[in-house]
Amino acid sequence: MSHSLPPEHAVLGAPFDACNDLAAAKNANLYRAAMRLGPERQRFFLAAYASMRVIDDIVDDGFLELPDAQRDAEREAVLETVHQWQAQVMAAKADVDNPMPEGGPLTGAVYDALRLTLGRSDLPADPWIELADALHRDIAEEPMDEWDDFIAYCEGATAAPASIFVYLLSARHDPEIGYTSPLTNPPLYHARDMAIFCYIIHILRDLPEDIKGPDRLVTIPSEMLIAADITLGEIRNAIGQGKYDDLDYLGKILLEHAWEHFETGQARSSELLSVLDTDEADTLSRLFTVYIELAAAMTENGYAAFLRDRDAIMQSTAQNSLPDVKND
Repeated sequence: MSHSLPPEHAVLGAPFDACNDLAAAKNANLYRAAMRLGPERQRFFLAAYASMRVIDDIVDDGFLELPDAQRDAEREAVLETVHQWQAQVMAAKADVDNPMPEGGPLTGAVYDALRLTLGRSDLPADPWIELADALHRDIAEEPMDEWDDFIAYCEGATAAPASIFVYLLSARHDPEIGYTSPLTNPPLYHARDMAIFCYIIHILRDLPEDIKGPDRLVTIPSEMLIAADITLGEIRNAIGQGKYDDLDYLGKILLEHAWEHFETGQARSSELLSVLDTDEADTLSRLFTVYIELAAAMTENGYAAFLRDRDAIMQSTAQNSLPDVKND
C-alpha cells in the first residue's frame, strides 16, 4: 500500500471547503495530523470532524454554558437536537437525501460532505452513535463519580473520533467503490487506549483554561479529586494564585492512569504498522509524539513545574511534531 503526502495546498472543493472552515478554526493536533493525508482522506476527515464539531459546539459552547435555570428549560430541546443530528448522520451513511434540509443541525454542505464520504465507505456509523451517547451524558449532567464513569465517557467523547482517524490512516479510496479499510480489528480497538492517554494529557494541559468555566466542564472524576484531597474550587484558587505545587499530586495520580493506557495503546497501535506505509506511520507517530512529550514534561519534573512553563512547552511540542497548517 502506498500513499504520498498531499500538496501543501490541496484543492478540496465544495462541499468540503465549508467543513475545512469549521475544522481549521481549532487547528487542533488531530486536524494538523489529518492534513498530512492525501486529498481524498482529507475530505473524509473534514466531513467527519465538521459533523462532530457542529453538535459538540451546540452542547459544550452553547447548552452547558447556560445558567442553571436556562439549561433546565432547554434540556429536552437540546436532546432532540442531538437526536436530529444522529438521524442526519444515519441518513448520510445510507447515502440518501438529507432528511432535514432546512432545520437540521448539519448544514447542507456538511451533510453532503458526510454523504460523499461516510456514505461511500465501509466504516460503520458507530463513532457518531458513541459520540451521541457521550453528549447525552453531558446534557443530562450525569455525575462523573468514579474512574469507570470517566472511561465510559471517553469511549464516545474521544476514542470514537480517534477511531475515524485510525480508519482513514489505513483506508484506500477507489472512485468506483469509495473508501475501504483492510483492518481486521475494528478501528476502535487500535484507537481506544491511546485516545484515552491523549485525552488525560489534554485535560492536564488545558486545566488552567478549563477551570475558569463552570465546574461541569471539567472532566475529572470525583474519585480522583478525593484521592488527591482537593476540590475544583481549590484547583481554581491554586491556579489563580499561581500555587501550582498544590496541584502536583493530582497531576501525579492522573498521569499514572494515563501511562497505563499508553502501554496498552502503544501495543495496539503498533499492530497497525502492517497496513500502513511510511507516510501514514510517520503521521501517526507525530500525533502521538505531541502528547507523549507533554506527558514526559509533566512526569519528569512534576505537574507543578509543567504548569509554570506550560505555554513554552505547549508551543514547542506541537510545532516540533505537527507544525501549523498553512492556509495562505
